[in-house]
Formats: sequence, C-alpha cells, structure tokens
Amino acid sequence: MKALPALLCLLLLGAAQAWAADPDAPQSLPIIYDQPGDRYILRIDNRRYQVPYVTKENVVRLMSAANYPRTKLRFDEYKRSLEDKAKAEALVNRAQQAATRQSDRVSQLRRSLDSLRGQLALLRSQPNIDVRELQFLQEQIRNTSASLASAEDQEAKAQANLEKTKSTTESAFQRADKAREDYVAALDEYEKPLAEIRSIAMTTGTDL
Repeated sequence: MKALPALLCLLLLGAAQAWAADPDAPQSLPIIYDQPGDRYILRIDNRRYQVPYVTKENVVRLMSAANYPRTKLRFDEYKRSLEDKAKAEALVNRAQQAATRQSDRVSQLRRSLDSLRGQLALLRSQPNIDVRELQFLQEQIRNTSASLASAEDQEAKAQANLEKTKSTTESAFQRADKAREDYVAALDEYEKPLAEIRSIAMTTGTDL
C-alpha cells in the first residue's frame, strides 16, 4: 500500500511532463493514388493501403473536414509566439542576472563594512591604540560606506529594471500560452477526421 502514493506521484509527474511538451507540427494530409480496378491506394502515417473505391468519397470528405491549412496556420502562429517568448525570456534573464550581481555586491560590501567596524571596535578596546591604524580603519569604513550606498542605489535600479522588463514582456508569455491553446485545440479537431480515415484504411484496406 505504501507504494501507491509514490506510483501516483510518478503518474502525475508524467502527465504534467506530457502536457508541458511542445505539440508536434500537424502531419500532412493523406494522399490518394488512383489506379485501375476497384481499389485505390491511400497513403497515411507514411504507410500505404489498397482501399476499395466505395470508401473514396467518404475519405475525400474527411480530408476536407480536417482543414489542414487552418491547422498549419495555427501551428505557424504558435511557433512565432515561441520565438517571441524566447526573446522575452532572454531579456528577463539578463535583467535578473544584473539584479543578482548588484545584490551580491551589496551583500559583499555589507560584510566588509561589518568586518571593518568589528576591527575598529576591537582596536578601540586595546589599551594602546595605534592612531595610524585607527585612522586607516576609519578611512576604510568611510570609503566602504560610500561604495555600499552607491551599490544599494544600483541594486534598486537593477531591481526596478527587472520588474519593468517582466511587465513589458508578460504579454509575450501570455500570447505564447494562448497560441499554444489555440493550436492544441485546432490539432485535436484536425486529428479527428484523420483518425476516421486511419480506421477506414486499417479496416477495409490492405497494407502494402
């Protein structure tokens, strides 16, 4: 019984991965080859079948209902949206890296300032204070404090730029999601007539 939750998690993970996978391009429409006799050749799924001519009218109707041009158009729109999404992701990643670098610099300077202040406090607690070392530490603290203030300003600007970049690129992500939904829906409708044609080929035809 303990294995059931783990198995369920694996199944859910597999389903999520399958949903997240990019849908493939629509396969080409079946091809009909006329030939003498009472059977024609039907090519689908890269396989050929000899199929009775009495099924041809139905197959042609199904091919028309499949509407390949519309499905291909949705696929092309989806691919273009993915290109725009990739560009948006690159912009966000660059802005995120810049913000992270500034944040790391601020953290490093804060640690340095804390260390210098600790050294200064320790020096002042000594019975004999070296004035030159005291002045040196005070100067280091002033310089580090100024650098920290500048770094914090740059960090704020980088973070603001990151938020602005995310805001301006959000539409590209939304368009990609919408284009994917539209294409998946169109592909599902396209596959239904093909499934019927496939059934006709397999049930009434002879595999060549």
